[in-house]
Amino acid sequence: MIRRRGIAGTIKNICFDEDSAWWLINTLDIVNYILYPLAGPEELDLDDKIGLCADLWLSGPDKEREPHVDIRLLLVESILLLCGSGWQSRNTIRKQKAYVILKMADMVEEDEMIGSRIDDCVQYLRRDEAGTEEGSSDKLVPGLPIKPEPSRTLTSKVNDDYDDVD
Repeated sequence: MIRRRGIAGTIKNICFDEDSAWWLINTLDIVNYILYPLAGPEELDLDDKIGLCADLWLSGPDKEREPHVDIRLLLVESILLLCGSGWQSRNTIRKQKAYVILKMADMVEEDEMIGSRIDDCVQYLRRDEAGTEEGSSDKLVPGLPIKPEPSRTLTSKVNDDYDDVD
């Protein structure tokens, strides 16, 4: 348990770095590794399985969800940090169908704090982004992940309006 908690804490700490979010999500595919301990033995609908990493639903009825509350909390907060790193990250996490695993985990979660954090993740994933049509965040958009823009140079204009960060 100590190793798992240490690893979950390390993952959460690296998710704080918004500049590395694209690399974590698209190159390391960290979302599926974070979701695996949160996945349980529940049978998923065929629609939910399409687009979801097979490791998350092929384990069958013998799969056990992470038993320790503090580790589950660290994992859910890691997803929350990745969701907060920008709309490109949220789009990729939506395409990976993290919502399906979070929804199932929330249905059986007994800890109020974890349930609250899962709800925060779901709110990020289910909401519509500014400038998009109503309900578009619920659609699975085919295509490759979008690479982030190159970082600004020192001579570029700095945007002081923090509402337009995403």
